Amino acid sequence: MEERLPPPPPPPPPPQPYATNSPKLQIPYIGPGTYVVQVPKDQVYRIPPPENARIAENYRNSPGRDKKRSCCCCFFICLITFIAILIIVGAIIGGLFSIVLKPKSPKFSIQRFQLKNSTRPLYNITLKVNNPNSKVGINYKGGDVSLSLKQREIAKGAYPSFYEAHDSSKEIRLALKASKGDLPKEVDKSMKNKKKKVNVTFTLTIKVHAQMKMWSLRSGTITYNITCQVKVDMLPKNTRVLSQQCETKRL
Repeated sequence: MEERLPPPPPPPPPPQPYATNSPKLQIPYIGPGTYVVQVPKDQVYRIPPPENARIAENYRNSPGRDKKRSCCCCFFICLITFIAILIIVGAIIGGLFSIVLKPKSPKFSIQRFQLKNSTRPLYNITLKVNNPNSKVGINYKGGDVSLSLKQREIAKGAYPSFYEAHDSSKEIRLALKASKGDLPKEVDKSMKNKKKKVNVTFTLTIKVHAQMKMWSLRSGTITYNITCQVKVDMLPKNTRVLSQQCETKRL
């Protein structure tokens, strides 16, 4: 007899369709330490949502920050360039002023010397300032004045600011306040000795800033250092200047 073959096994049941409205998602088991995030298809955006498109449009229409930065950079570059041009032009004009006109330094001389002895002695010095330039005026911008005796400062004051026209002379008064403390021995001796004249030699030092001027042209600021050695006969009254030697240096 022929052997009968067993009937074939029944086919496996078809897979169950996935229910979109299923409250729970079936997640296959994955080993510990691994995370899988599933996002529903209706929340995956291939096109930006409307609110993002609106934000991008507003940002595109608003003035950009790059434009503001570029404007600021251009402004500062123009300002720095303008200042640099002014400095260069001023230097060129000052150089031409000194080369073409060759202005001379002013001359100084002491006309009167007086000491007022009070609680704080005051030295009154009358100074004559001469401008030897025939076309250039001098605008003095103030400075410092000191009076010394044997290389020791005994009084100081300020040099005034004023304008002196070309080819002219002017007298100015310097009021120098004595330093705190007693008068130097030589000064005190000359003040008290009224019968015999006691000569005293002082050193007057002036440091003044000036500017040459001709019409609307001006030179750069010039600093002069003036040193005068002056010898007086007596200090109480009617003080006479016996000799003096003034030297002017341009710094």
